Amino acid sequence: MVLLSTVLAAAAEAGDAVAEETKNPILPEISEMFWAALFFLALWALMKFVLLPPILRTMNDRDAKVRDDHQAAERAEVERVTKLEQYEAGLAGARAEAVRLIEDGRAEGEAQRREAVAAAEADVAAQRAAAAEEIAAAKARARAELSGSLADMAVGAAEAVVQKPIDRAAQTQVVEDYVNRAGAQN
Repeated sequence: MVLLSTVLAAAAEAGDAVAEETKNPILPEISEMFWAALFFLALWALMKFVLLPPILRTMNDRDAKVRDDHQAAERAEVERVTKLEQYEAGLAGARAEAVRLIEDGRAEGEAQRREAVAAAEADVAAQRAAAAEEIAAAKARARAELSGSLADMAVGAAEAVVQKPIDRAAQTQVVEDYVNRAGAQN
């Protein structure tokens, strides 16, 4: 028993020594915490002053480029709308000009047609007047010839009936007066 108690006492002493030598793996030591804090600060300073500024500059440059691209797109859209409005205004002006030219052409054609019709009507009226004058002249010639020959025939017939010479001038005047009265009634 003594042996057992010595072994147990030795084991207990060894257990205490082992317990003192065994460390908890979760809890860090003070020196480890010091070095971890030192490296953390060094990495933080490295990130803050060396690595982060180019990243932020790149991000800012990208944001500025995106803003510029958006502004350029908006300007392009405004320019497109302006050009479209100018094109539509020009197209409307061209259409109005075409309509105006067509209407002017129609009006000019109508005026020329009216002038041509008026000229044709004037020509027809002149031809009618000339024909009427020719007809009147022909009638006058025919009456003159008719009255002269009729007077000669009437005087000749009257001389043949009376068997004496008749005053031709007086009888010719009577026949001509009769022909003129008959012609005036027609």
